[in-house]
Formats: sequence, C-alpha cells, structure tokens
Amino acid sequence: MTSTLGQAAPVTAPSRRPSAPRPRRRRRAAVAAAGALVALVALSVVLVDRGNGTAADRVGTFAVPTAYSVTYAVTTPGAKTTTERLWVRRPFDSVDITYDGPSTASPPSLVVVNRLGVQVLKAMNAQAALLHVPAAVASADVRPDLVVPAAMRAHRMTVVGRATVLGRSCEVLRTAGSLRAGPLPTLRAGAHVDTCIDAAGIVLRETQVSGGRTVSDRRAVLVETGAAAVTDAPFALSGTPTPYDSGGGAFTPLTLTSRPPGSSWALDKGLQGFRHVGRFAVVPPQPQLFGQGGNGFGSMGMPGGLVTEMDDVFVRGVDVLVLQQGSTLNGATFAAPANSLDVDLGPLGGGQLLLAGNVATVVAEPGNHKGFVRLSGTLPADDLVALMRNLTRQPGGTLTRLPGAAG
Repeated sequence: MTSTLGQAAPVTAPSRRPSAPRPRRRRRAAVAAAGALVALVALSVVLVDRGNGTAADRVGTFAVPTAYSVTYAVTTPGAKTTTERLWVRRPFDSVDITYDGPSTASPPSLVVVNRLGVQVLKAMNAQAALLHVPAAVASADVRPDLVVPAAMRAHRMTVVGRATVLGRSCEVLRTAGSLRAGPLPTLRAGAHVDTCIDAAGIVLRETQVSGGRTVSDRRAVLVETGAAAVTDAPFALSGTPTPYDSGGGAFTPLTLTSRPPGSSWALDKGLQGFRHVGRFAVVPPQPQLFGQGGNGFGSMGMPGGLVTEMDDVFVRGVDVLVLQQGSTLNGATFAAPANSLDVDLGPLGGGQLLLAGNVATVVAEPGNHKGFVRLSGTLPADDLVALMRNLTRQPGGTLTRLPGAAG
C-alpha cells in the first residue's frame, strides 16, 4: 500500500520487484486484509543544535494559531503577477485559490480545497472534481514550531537572517525545496528556497532561487489570524466525485473496534490527551491502475497493484496523529521513501523519518517490505519515533462500516 503525506503532493513508497515469496499463510492474510478493505468500499521536536553557537541559537519560537489567512502577490520573471489566497483551519482544513491577476478580483485559475478524507480541485471554468484521499493535516499549511528545529538538526535547513514584511519581523530560513512541497531534501548548492516566517508562525515570503536567479517570489500583502480570519473561506466546497473505478479513491468510516482480517498495529500508548476520532478504510487515488481502454480490472476482479490502507486519526486541539497501515492486493514490495533519515523503530525494525513543512512522518516496511506502517503527526520527530516503537500488535478481526456514516 501507499499513502500520501500531509500535502496535496503525495509522498509514496513506490512498489518494486517482489522479493522472495513469503509463507502462504502470511500472504493470504495480507491479501485478505486488502481485499476486505476494497470490498467494504465497494459496498458503499524542539531539537535545535546548540553546539557551537551557530545561527540556530538565534531562532525564536513560533506561535500556533488555530486558523489564519494570507493573501500573497506571486511574481515570476517574464510572467504577469498573480495572486494567491490561502485559508487554513487546523488541523485538517485548507483552501488555496490562485487568481489570474494582481488581485483577488481577478478570475480564479485554480482552487484546491482539503478536508479530512477529501480533496476538491477546480481549474478555471471547469467543473469541480472531488477525490477521496488518505487522512492528512491541512495542505499548504506550515508548522515552523515543529519543522524548524527538526530540520536544522537534520541539516535540511539553515538560518539566513531576519527581514521585515508588512511591518512584521520574520526569520529567513533556507531549504533545498519549498516548505509546502513534501519532505525536505538535503541542502545543496545551486538552488534553494528562502522562507521568511514571523513569530505568529505565518509564512510572509517565499523566494525560490536557481543558478543565482530568482525564479519565483511569493510575498504576503495581507495577513489575518484567528477564527474570524477564515469565516469567508469556502471549506465546504464540493464537486463531482471521481468514481472509485476511475481512480478517485475511497474513504469509508469504520467502527473504532474494526480490525483487518490479518494482524495490524495499534497506537494505544503515550497519546497524552489525543482523542481517537476515527478509523477509516482507505483506497488512495490511483488512476494509473484503471486503464484508458477499459475498467482496468484483472482476472481476480481487482487491479493487480491496488493499494489499500486503514487510517486511524487522533486529534488534540490543533495537533493530529495519523496511523496508516496496509499493503497491495498483489503483494508488491515497498521501497523506502526518498529524502528520509534512517531511524530504529524497535519491533518494526529499521525505518525512515521524513520532515515536511507541516508534518513529520515515520515509516516502516515490515514483513519483508510487503506492507507499510506510517505515523504522521504534528509532534516533535523524536516523539513520533517513540510512539512508533511502542505500537502494539493486534490480532485479526472484521471491518465494519460505521452505521449512518457517509463514505
């Protein structure tokens, strides 16, 4: 199975050539668990390095507002100025609208709405399309309170200095890629992104540089924080659902006592105030598995590489934990994700840590890489590693759709 990480851009563990066959009993259990998920759908870290007195010592702390909105002017050499309006209501909801001109009075060219289990996309005058996606934190959000200390310790970020935007002082932080674009790669020469973040935790400016030239500049022209800042946000925007058999995915609420037929892992230690708010049978969007000339189903009635997963969602105020686990129907193996750091996950074996701008993720590929277990969250990276090491093994069970729930 694969899953997405937090952002609209997915982070996947791509399948590779299967390794030596597993014992039949274990393979049958994995296939049964994945098949049960599909059948159900068909039926309905403050870790700043203080070592040598570097610039890291001067990084301030960042607040975490429950909601905010920012309007940006976006300039690109040789192109007209466009406008972006971003609304975020933590932990799950975001709306990101790009306007084809210098103000929000210009026609919108792209609308992206994310909420728990749903992504809505609308381009220009086209009809809005709705996809069902794995559970994730708000897309396009940035949590500097978490990513800054962890990324600097991992040498994925450095401090450039300070600046002022809209009269607000902000830290200028350099990374190899945008804080909105998935897991951060190692810093390198030739290209970088400078992001200026104020004490409220708001991105005020993002400048992308390649070969010594600015290729994109995104600068805040209006900032609001608090619940009143998002009262006009179209969080509830809907669209035409992309059918499951066209690769639109599925997100089906389950009872909290549901378990897949094969064994699974549970997060029941060290939650410290988090509430278990939902368990879901998920098929991530996989349009590549549904062919252009037919429905893409194989001889067994399912796409050969279809990924299915079970997502558990835990919430504490603006913070969230998402435990994802699953496999594919054909038992394909999963490679370790790119841009990761190696970590020891105890009973799960060796794993990987990924640091993105809005979330950290710990990943394991147990069972000879035949499945995956991922824990994403808005907690310090070391806390997530500790939680993964304390997952408990659960026996097989039955998947039961939550009565009365849409999915």
